[in-house]
Amino acid sequence: MIVAGKLISTFDDTTDDSILLNFEDNVIDGKFSSFAKMNIRLSRQSKIELAPSRTILSLQYKRLIEEFQLNSHSYYTLKVIFKRRLLQDYTMTSIPLCLILQAQFHYTINLFINENGYINSAFILTNNSTCSFSNLSTLELKNDLIYKVPLNLQFNNLGPQPETQHFLEKLKREREAKLNAQENDNRPFILKYWKYLLPIVVIFVLQSAFTDGGR
Repeated sequence: MIVAGKLISTFDDTTDDSILLNFEDNVIDGKFSSFAKMNIRLSRQSKIELAPSRTILSLQYKRLIEEFQLNSHSYYTLKVIFKRRLLQDYTMTSIPLCLILQAQFHYTINLFINENGYINSAFILTNNSTCSFSNLSTLELKNDLIYKVPLNLQFNNLGPQPETQHFLEKLKREREAKLNAQENDNRPFILKYWKYLLPIVVIFVLQSAFTDGGR
């Protein structure tokens, strides 16, 4: 089962076969604000190119670099709000801010969706894996930055695999056989449960022996 996307301008109610997505990040004054909204539906397409409604001004980009220089542990956080039927929820993921700055807001989002069409998690990928202050200091930006964000939709099959299913069926058969054996067991009570009664009898006999010996 694969998903395709279509750009929408509002975050309204959704039909049964669609999921509304609202993408937010924290690059504007550290507060979450939306930069793209989409409506995805079930189809044969698994890769979607986001059409962001917001750009990163060159002055904002410079300020973010200065923020990283002051605090190298700054993080870029992505928040994906999703709505399907009557359920609305969100998932979040973070990545070092310098990786996003080095990539100039060109990164990939992987969304993991379960078989019911609900998003379990999100993950950000960039072309670079290490932060470098020298790389940021040499970047020259004269124009505003436009988000370039491909979206990959990956479905999780949470159903039991063949080996697991076989094991569960085996346990079920063994449990049913045990219940049938208990129902068909017509032995007297003592013969059926002697192994449970024997320890009690032994303890009682030993206790009586010690009591008599102490007199």
